Amino acid sequence: MNEDPARGAAPSPMSIDDAHFYLPREGAREDFNKEAAVINKLTRLGRVRRMGVVFATHSPADLNDMVIQLTNTKIAMRSEPKVLERVDMAEYAGELAYAQSGAAVAKSFIYRTHAVTFKTLPPQTRHRGD
Repeated sequence: MNEDPARGAAPSPMSIDDAHFYLPREGAREDFNKEAAVINKLTRLGRVRRMGVVFATHSPADLNDMVIQLTNTKIAMRSEPKVLERVDMAEYAGELAYAQSGAAVAKSFIYRTHAVTFKTLPPQTRHRGD
């Protein structure tokens, strides 16, 4: 019997906030190779093991190119056109440049329309100092 135990498991999400700090675009060559190996393993093996990985950043210009290349779904919120271009969402610059807080576009091959727009709920928690 050659059954994969991961197929019956519930999907497991993993979020990396401020991903540009952990997976930067530039750095020492040896660090870059280590980071590339981690990104590759997280995304490719993660799919097989039903693990969803979310790389969150407010600074995609500083994010490792491999992260952008290996992510199938991208979500962009209010941003400048140059930032949207970096994550291959320049065509939504007109909508997102002056969008309301919480408005977003999700782009993925899984959507028949290739992209959907939505609005998030207001923040449910406060930041320290609010």
